Amino acid sequence: MKACPYLTFAGQCAQAIELYKKAFKTDTLVLMKFSDIPPSPDFPLPKEAKELILQATLKIGESIVRMSDCFGHPLNEQETERVAIAVESDVPTVKHAFATLAEEGRVGVPLSEQFYSPCTGVVFDKFGVMWNLIADPQQPAK
Repeated sequence: MKACPYLTFAGQCAQAIELYKKAFKTDTLVLMKFSDIPPSPDFPLPKEAKELILQATLKIGESIVRMSDCFGHPLNEQETERVAIAVESDVPTVKHAFATLAEEGRVGVPLSEQFYSPCTGVVFDKFGVMWNLIADPQQPAK
């Protein structure tokens, strides 16, 4: 058994995929759009939904993150800070990811050295996803 984060977006999933690919220097493993669903006369797909992301999977280090666009029910934006994705890596990777995610996002806790990590911080990306970035305590601060 394994658990992985699943992120839902209100039409910005494709943009989020590009941001996360840049931040974590990774590629998309799976990408399906709503237009990939076999057509059904019982459930016609509106034209505006065809290019939305049905399912995407990215690999971040040894983990995967799944994501999709929300279709058919509204998102509750007030719930976005209830969960954070923690990413543990080396100091250069943490610094790169933090800077990339913060570009159009918001810094929650600036990068700093702490007793448990040489480089850690919290950033909310431009989609409201909270990332807790932590450098391995065995890595020296750079």
